[in-house]
Amino acid sequence: MNVNFNLDYIPKLGNKQDYGIGIIGAGFIVKECHLPAYREAGYNVVGIYNRTEAKAHEVAAQFEIPKVYSTLEEMLLDPKVEVVDISVPPHSQLELIKKVAGHGKHILAQKPLAMNYQQALEAVEICKDAGVALVVNQNGRFDPAIQAAKNLLENGHIGKPVIASIELRFTPHWQEYQKEYDRLMYLFMSIHHLDQFRYLFGTPKRLYASSIPHPEGAFRGEYSASYILEYDNGLMATALDDGFTWDPPSYGVTYKIEGTEGVINMNLGWPSGDPSKISFYSKQLGDVWYTPTLEGSWFPGAFRYTMGELFKMIETGEESFISGRNNLETMAMVDACYESDQKKRAVGISEILEGNLVR
Repeated sequence: MNVNFNLDYIPKLGNKQDYGIGIIGAGFIVKECHLPAYREAGYNVVGIYNRTEAKAHEVAAQFEIPKVYSTLEEMLLDPKVEVVDISVPPHSQLELIKKVAGHGKHILAQKPLAMNYQQALEAVEICKDAGVALVVNQNGRFDPAIQAAKNLLENGHIGKPVIASIELRFTPHWQEYQKEYDRLMYLFMSIHHLDQFRYLFGTPKRLYASSIPHPEGAFRGEYSASYILEYDNGLMATALDDGFTWDPPSYGVTYKIEGTEGVINMNLGWPSGDPSKISFYSKQLGDVWYTPTLEGSWFPGAFRYTMGELFKMIETGEESFISGRNNLETMAMVDACYESDQKKRAVGISEILEGNLVR
């Protein structure tokens, strides 16, 4: 029997949402996610800069952005720009963060924040020293099903979590620059799942990771990966991120969380674009499967809230749960995946963090 159940899962926005936004980048993610979400939210996009100015003009025309900057310096000197949305590949992001923070602008940085933990730590320290807020676009936390699962866990509806799993099967649309990266699946795709596990359950004690390359050698970095997270409380979380799937009917990503008092199933509607779905069973709530209809979406809906978190951090001065500092443990988990994969052993997250803390 299926019934509805009311969940408190829609994220809260701050009071002030009219900060002037400058965009760096005019690629797919800006056109398909950032700007559609900002337009729907009514955010104040002041202008856009892109290395190829013609692309910036194209995007500006599509989204009625009033200003196209010819240079980055021109954007950073514009007093109307209060926050900067950086949407560039991770190998370029650290240098941009230095420049933007140096002009006193608050930053929403694309995920991954950097190529590795050490670079991410440097970015956090740069922003701390400059007195600017840094938030990381870990948008996977804002999928409606993930938010709903978090609410169920916090209210104890499935008891003590015992085992959690994520299964991704898809052939990613990798960009040309990614073909030359030594780091691929863990850094660009698995980082979503590592961060979602962190959001739902906290940072694990240790992890094991293993990967395989593309079978035809088309990419330098790892192409499919699997990893197991171990927690001090006995929870085990595991994921399979299969980037080789050539069978479109099997495309998608599914989640399961099993606890001592119930179970949660999720399908995030990616890459199909279908609405995210959740169903759950709780012994506390009777012999019933609940299948509430969820509002919102991961793409592009989550991007409203990542920018909203930056606004709240500026307004209140309180650390966001997707701040650069918070994101360091996610980046440490990514580095731990590479360390584990290379050394063929479990790696404690503390091995990455120890001696590498924010000043």
